[in-house]
Amino acid sequence: MEKSFKRILKSILIFLMFVVLFSSIILIINFVKNDSDDSISGSGDEFLFLLAGVDSTGEETGTRTDTLMLVKANSDDKSVDLISIPRDSKVEINGYMDKINAAHSYGGIDLTMQTIRDFLGINLTYYCVIPFEAVVEGIDAIGGIDIEVDDYVASAMDISPGTHHFTGEEALKYVRFRKGYENADLGRISTQQDFMMQFINEMTKAKNLPKLPIAYMAMKDKIKTNIKFSKISQLALAFRSIDKSDINMVRLEGFVTYEDDISYFEIYDESIEEIRSDYLYNFAY
Repeated sequence: MEKSFKRILKSILIFLMFVVLFSSIILIINFVKNDSDDSISGSGDEFLFLLAGVDSTGEETGTRTDTLMLVKANSDDKSVDLISIPRDSKVEINGYMDKINAAHSYGGIDLTMQTIRDFLGINLTYYCVIPFEAVVEGIDAIGGIDIEVDDYVASAMDISPGTHHFTGEEALKYVRFRKGYENADLGRISTQQDFMMQFINEMTKAKNLPKLPIAYMAMKDKIKTNIKFSKISQLALAFRSIDKSDINMVRLEGFVTYEDDISYFEIYDESIEEIRSDYLYNFAY
């Protein structure tokens, strides 16, 4: 009975980790405990990994990342920082300037990780890559998700405000939408962060927990990660009711530039320094 409970709990937590961006919070739960057999760069009280949403069906290269987010958990104060990296950020990749989302196309997650390390000057070891196909199947497996759409987002997307019940495909379109916002990708990041919070509140309700193992089974073979799932413990159970006040969402700031009619997002140097000094100081080099 105990082993069965642990398997169910593991499925719940892993599934929550994988669904779009919001799921990363639950993954943190599995690793915030400071264990001596895990070597983690930075402070022993913190764990950092990259969450990448990829527009692919499993290809290692040739596809770009649509979402990039650094996720940092602090087991001392039980806080979570979600640091969004705009996908059009102008960075150096293999000696050439390009959009950061192109790194995955050229060299998969390995080159993406190295690009972020060099760009931010941080030690970064762990990642979780989520193909959008997995997102669709996971949300469909739980029968869809209810999301409250505010007036601003509804106007940009040309849909009605209020509660929408999204299928997996509809939810994916919702979090990927960007063209209707005045600030394009930054508007999309704000929508994704709001969607994340709503999803956490919805899926941690007692009535929805029994659905999660089914969704996990639909998604598990499509996820790529180098994070071990051996760290689930009693601390994970304590974190399942994490409050949104413990979650801090920020992004790298900058401005839009054009080169040869191609738009880039130029990150301010001071924004990089602020992120490093305020959130990633234990991982900076």
